Amino acid sequence: MFMDGEFYTCVAKNLADGLGTFWNPHLSKTYMYSFHVQPPLYFGLLALFYKVFGSSMYVERIFCFVFFLGTAIYIHKIWKKIFTDNPDVSKISWLPVLFWVTIPVCFWAYTNHVEEVVMSFFAIASVYHIFIALHNNENIIFNLMVAGVFIFLSSLTKGAQGLFPVIGAGAYWLVSKKIPLKKIIIYSLILLLISAIIYATIVFTSKEAYTSFYNYFHIRYARVFNNLESTTDNRLDIIIQLFMELLPMLLFNAIFLFFTKKKKEVIEKEKRNYKIILWFLLIGLSASLPLMVTLEQRNFYLVTSLPFFAIAIAMFSGNRISSLINKIKTNSAGFKITTTICAMLVIATFIYTFTRIGKCKRDEDSISDIYKLGKIIPHGEIISVPLAMYEDWNTRYYLLRYFYINLGSFQDENKYFLIRKDLPQNLVPPIYENYKIETHYFNLYILKK
Repeated sequence: MFMDGEFYTCVAKNLADGLGTFWNPHLSKTYMYSFHVQPPLYFGLLALFYKVFGSSMYVERIFCFVFFLGTAIYIHKIWKKIFTDNPDVSKISWLPVLFWVTIPVCFWAYTNHVEEVVMSFFAIASVYHIFIALHNNENIIFNLMVAGVFIFLSSLTKGAQGLFPVIGAGAYWLVSKKIPLKKIIIYSLILLLISAIIYATIVFTSKEAYTSFYNYFHIRYARVFNNLESTTDNRLDIIIQLFMELLPMLLFNAIFLFFTKKKKEVIEKEKRNYKIILWFLLIGLSASLPLMVTLEQRNFYLVTSLPFFAIAIAMFSGNRISSLINKIKTNSAGFKITTTICAMLVIATFIYTFTRIGKCKRDEDSISDIYKLGKIIPHGEIISVPLAMYEDWNTRYYLLRYFYINLGSFQDENKYFLIRKDLPQNLVPPIYENYKIETHYFNLYILKK
């Protein structure tokens, strides 16, 4: 998985094993002993999965898949609420889900275990409750309070950027004007105050939580706003990346709309949705445009905004796709052949997936060696490596994730010394001798007796 995903799993696995606490997570004895790069909710949830399901690498996959399904379900639920009065379009709730999951960075994120997969779930859950409160007038205060709780959980996953759904009520007034401004202000305050009250309660009742938040803001935001984590020198870069990620979906929609017949009744139905489309676009932009504030911009930061863009773009073509689907003759030979082919492809996909169980996608030699090292080097041991390997993050996190073996400085006389085979072996200090073990990627040395 991606490097960020690797050290997130290490922190969560440590927490599951009793190393560190929820408010004071722990990564390594030699690197980030106290881990405050991100808020703790993500690690706490993943640690819970480890405790319930064990320490297999597939637990991480289950974790991501659960939140993938949760987000997909909320996209489905929102679509159903939008088209309550249009049963035909309501049936194709798979369309926005399909648009969402085929966005390249979205697919990548759920296979690489980044925090946005969890934040996306909490964010879309909050937007769902805001939508049914304001658009469907369902238990307004109750649903806004539930939305506020989900906003809190979103922000406890990845900080301030998780607060973006609080603009939901204001954006709804802006596009619809259906609700008086005074009420919208009250509704917005409810969304804000729920999170504020929960945070205040936690901070004032737990010194450990206060210290955790203090360290997080001091470490994370100080580095980000001093451009110590910069990935670009152009603040508009994130907008370019957003456009490129949405481009395949936009092109499909544009081509489809261009070649389908523009029936008057369909166009009238589409026009009734324009305000809701605009609302979802504003929600999506509120999750992506603020990323321009810093120069630390990575395309997977956009993942939280993508469900809302997928819903909005799918709404443009929903009526026409529904109309086309209604014309399909399900008893025709062509439909039966197509269905059979699709079923065979799904079965083939599952068969191929099962054949990959236990096999490495990458770093096979490295991981194979690490499992051998884990049988020799005691759990929790600090081992020395040459300076050239100190920032070999994959090796560091594989050792931590599976055996809690910590990489230390080459200057320390630890019992074991590890070096890659492609590095000059004269980097090994003379106080070590070769440890006889058959490996492909590393050589292991031990202190001379």
